[in-house]
Amino acid sequence: MDSQLKRGILNICILQLLKQEDRYGYDIIKILQGLFPDTDESTIYAILRRLNKGGLTEVYYSEKSLGPQRKYYKIVEKGNYI
Repeated sequence: MDSQLKRGILNICILQLLKQEDRYGYDIIKILQGLFPDTDESTIYAILRRLNKGGLTEVYYSEKSLGPQRKYYKIVEKGNYI
């Protein structure tokens, strides 16, 4: 599959996942690697950063967990129209 096409599909998949509920990066990676096994974690994190920078998502951190705080991604209104 063409890499540009794959990135576009991953963008849409991530936004659809975030429409269902807020998710942290590792959760998104595990779901997408089940659908696209040859996708690297770094590719997904780069897309998450780009969606955030583009104003389609927001980031917040979990209150408390047993380990380090988790970075959650949340879709914003602008992201719902993609």
